Amino acid sequence: MKRRHHWTKLLLTLLPFALPAQAETFEEDWNQVDWADLMVEVPAAEAELNITEVTLSRADWLAEANKQADAALAAGDWARAEYRLAQALAEYPDAHDTRLRLAAMLFGRGDPDQARVRLQQGLELVPDHADMRLALARLLAAQERFPAALRVLDDVSPLLHRHLDYYSLKAEMARRSGRCDLAIGLYQRLLDSSRVGAWWLGLGLCQRELGQNFTLAFEQARASADLGNASLRFVEQQLEQYGTAQTH
Repeated sequence: MKRRHHWTKLLLTLLPFALPAQAETFEEDWNQVDWADLMVEVPAAEAELNITEVTLSRADWLAEANKQADAALAAGDWARAEYRLAQALAEYPDAHDTRLRLAAMLFGRGDPDQARVRLQQGLELVPDHADMRLALARLLAAQERFPAALRVLDDVSPLLHRHLDYYSLKAEMARRSGRCDLAIGLYQRLLDSSRVGAWWLGLGLCQRELGQNFTLAFEQARASADLGNASLRFVEQQLEQYGTAQTH
């Protein structure tokens, strides 16, 4: 069967060049050819392969990156966790929560400079981001760079009732920077919203620094339930010394 098929294909190839005298002979041979031998089965077309690219949304992409960072942290692999968060920021620089998380991790493992750089890069993108400014100011405060921390907080004025921590740190940074004139106003505004012992103490310290009567503020601080033991002992000592001084 293969030989017949071979010769049939050869004849078909030579057909245009056959001599006229051979035409009748070829036609007779052609009619005798088994048509089944001339049928060539065409291979079935391969099934078309459709490849659909799945693109994650921004929210899903960031959620997956943070999930992988969580898994890395659970395994004790801080470097891998930081890498995944940094990769997420490279893709979405405006992922502010991810930036804050990465900065906190960098600071937590003892790399405040890299944490500061990450926060400063974020503030270049969104200068009025209060939480990012607060994080940067806390980092600077931990390094006792109080004037620098105050400058970071002084550039933006978010709503006080939504950002009490922001103004609390700002008042403390002003006091520690020798700006009690600024700090007193901030403490008074804070105390208008809530009677926090630390704010009474900060106010009293600034009043004492400026030679003003600080006893009322210290008495309010002493009466506050949220004041720590060390601060409470300090307040009582200062009030006792003031009372002794007034009797002499």
